Amino acid sequence: MKIVCPIHRWAREAPARIAVQSGSRVMDYATLDEHIEALSQQLLVKGLTPGQRLTVTARGSLDALLLAWACLRAGIVFCPLDPALPMVLQASLTARLEAAAFCPLESTSGLPENVTILLLDTRQRARVEQDVLLDTEQFSNTIFTSGSSGAPKAVLHRLGNHLASAQGAATLMPLDADSAWLLSLPLFHVGGYAIPFRVFRAGARVVLDNRHSALAMRLERLPITHLSLVPTQLWRLLEAGFDPSTTRLRELLLGGAPIPAPLVARMTALGLPPKVSYGLSEMASQVCTGAPTRSGEVGKPLPGREVRLVAGEIQVRGETLFAGYLTPTGVDSARNTSGWFATRDRGELTDEGALIVHGRMDNAFISGGENIQPEAIEQRLVDHPGVAQALVVPVEHPEWGQRPVAFIDWRKAPIPNCQLAAWVREALPAYMTPDAWLSWPRQAVGLKPSRQRFAEIAAAQV
Repeated sequence: MKIVCPIHRWAREAPARIAVQSGSRVMDYATLDEHIEALSQQLLVKGLTPGQRLTVTARGSLDALLLAWACLRAGIVFCPLDPALPMVLQASLTARLEAAAFCPLESTSGLPENVTILLLDTRQRARVEQDVLLDTEQFSNTIFTSGSSGAPKAVLHRLGNHLASAQGAATLMPLDADSAWLLSLPLFHVGGYAIPFRVFRAGARVVLDNRHSALAMRLERLPITHLSLVPTQLWRLLEAGFDPSTTRLRELLLGGAPIPAPLVARMTALGLPPKVSYGLSEMASQVCTGAPTRSGEVGKPLPGREVRLVAGEIQVRGETLFAGYLTPTGVDSARNTSGWFATRDRGELTDEGALIVHGRMDNAFISGGENIQPEAIEQRLVDHPGVAQALVVPVEHPEWGQRPVAFIDWRKAPIPNCQLAAWVREALPAYMTPDAWLSWPRQAVGLKPSRQRFAEIAAAQV
């Protein structure tokens, strides 16, 4: 199905409305439309053809945002990479995707070898004389999964997946001309790539992130109304003195980790109760969203998504479900004959139809004959008012096979291990109490810490 590009539609209907803000710089929809049009023409002039893939180092700059939407117009598959990745890995991923070229938009140093480098001029503008139509069936982008159950996979989306995702999300978190969503998640993460679709669909504003200035200050000075964060980011924001009453925030979306009950209570008391979500790259971001009412609950499925449980495993399908994984032999749809995708997440549904997520099936391990789901321990730990984030991994044990070890990122001062152990035993079986308590590694960075890396650290220290 063909649709008018949302940016082009607003460039016609409200050309002077602000579309993007980067610090004090603003760009209206008419100007944004012309920059994207010029870039899309450059892509084709430089020899790329519709359907080809372009790898791009893209976190969340204005240039990266422009190129992401220029690729949609040109029919090029936008394949964002983390700029922090080693050059050899950037080259490897470019080759693995069989990309036609590599665009070093946000590369910090050097260029990968043995790849075709594409340089673009993002300052150019081109007038758009006729309607810009997009095909909802076209391949739009790839997102690399975090690789929690092995090597990262290349998730391939169609444009229609993201449009359906944005439409469903708007039923619970609507946007209007006065809305502004902070692009606080990177474009190489599905949560970041999804934000501009929600914004541009509504004719609202994307506010680009600036990690060189404090988030609390930006929230006070900029007209940000919608914000997506992981719990640790929100804890740090609160510790910096954040008060939502001094901002224009209307909606706060939390995800990506167990949601601490004290954090929800704190934000509710401050007048900004958060919404929590469950999502995955394969479903173009959000699947379920709602107000947190009990531990692990993430709300009901949004429109365009279906959820069911098979032997305790969460399965999903719907309009937002990806085209498949890119493999050397083609696209693997990774779904059964009825269109269901098995997530490898364990969960349950409440009587009201809300989803409760228990954790990854791949993360579970056996200790002394008992099944342990580390995320259950992590949820209990983050519900302690002194814990900012927690991660539990198994370590080998001569008698029990494996035992849990917990990494703790304290909000302030550390709490004695005996007190934390007692806290766990109040809600969970004794065998789920960690045998050791380790400090959060300072080198742990990123939205989703690597369990494999944490397990290696635990094995070396315990």
